[in-house]
Amino acid sequence: MRAFRAQMRLLTLLAAAGTAVSAQGVRIYSEFVRVGPDGGFVAADRVEKPQEILSPVALKNAFVTLRVVVEAPPDTTYYLHLGQNPEDYLEMNLYQEHYEQVGEAWVSDRIEKVQLPHGARLSEGQTVQTYLLDIFVKPNTPMTRIRVEVQLNVGDGWTIYPIEMRVRDRSGPGGGRPLGPLPAVGARSDMALIAPLREYLCGDKLSTRGPVPLTTLRAILVRNMRQDLAAAREREKEEGAGVAAMLMKAGGWPDTETFCKARRPAPFGTEWWLRARTYLYQGLPVR
Repeated sequence: MRAFRAQMRLLTLLAAAGTAVSAQGVRIYSEFVRVGPDGGFVAADRVEKPQEILSPVALKNAFVTLRVVVEAPPDTTYYLHLGQNPEDYLEMNLYQEHYEQVGEAWVSDRIEKVQLPHGARLSEGQTVQTYLLDIFVKPNTPMTRIRVEVQLNVGDGWTIYPIEMRVRDRSGPGGGRPLGPLPAVGARSDMALIAPLREYLCGDKLSTRGPVPLTTLRAILVRNMRQDLAAAREREKEEGAGVAAMLMKAGGWPDTETFCKARRPAPFGTEWWLRARTYLYQGLPVR
């Protein structure tokens, strides 16, 4: 396992080295860190050190969503390909993110599915284009590791970003349309988690607002959150009230009562739910 991670870090560093020379490269972040068309993090989501995505954990019959950031030379067509090994366990879709101006910032929200291989050029003034890589782990997938590659081709040059998907012996609830409400586009990205979490922990009745289409990042975040809360209910059967305590600890709230009284983002920053997922998927306590 350590050797595999070391190999992936080396390949990522080599890709980064190539980027410095040819302005070509791939970065991958969690779905919670939005990146603007200038290549910088959206101010609302900015964290001191974004999570390095090398080996995400996944449930069977569930989704994993990653943000792919593509840097390419201006006025040059680039192509994106996806690969997996073994080939039969994952369904992968790529969505281009579209930016809209919120105040003085450009923020990604609306998404559009693209066909693979996908060819595009950066618009004038752009330095990067972002995508959502939406991966569904099929229900019959065994507990295993799956290699996923995001492959960027510009002219004769290739950049490959390898990821090791670690599938656990637990199952999620499958697909389904997310239920509203959705936060404002300019809100911190993890605010999309708060309404479903309040429904789960505080008894709020929000799902009556109906389903929303999977055409925005916010909808994807809500879908994934409801998936994770289904995993929380399953873990409750094993650990009872300790589940709520772990989720609160992951976000930085002292207890559920404090969370239910507040309506603010998590004290521990935009990627706090990644710590909660580690606990829900693997049973590792939040430290």
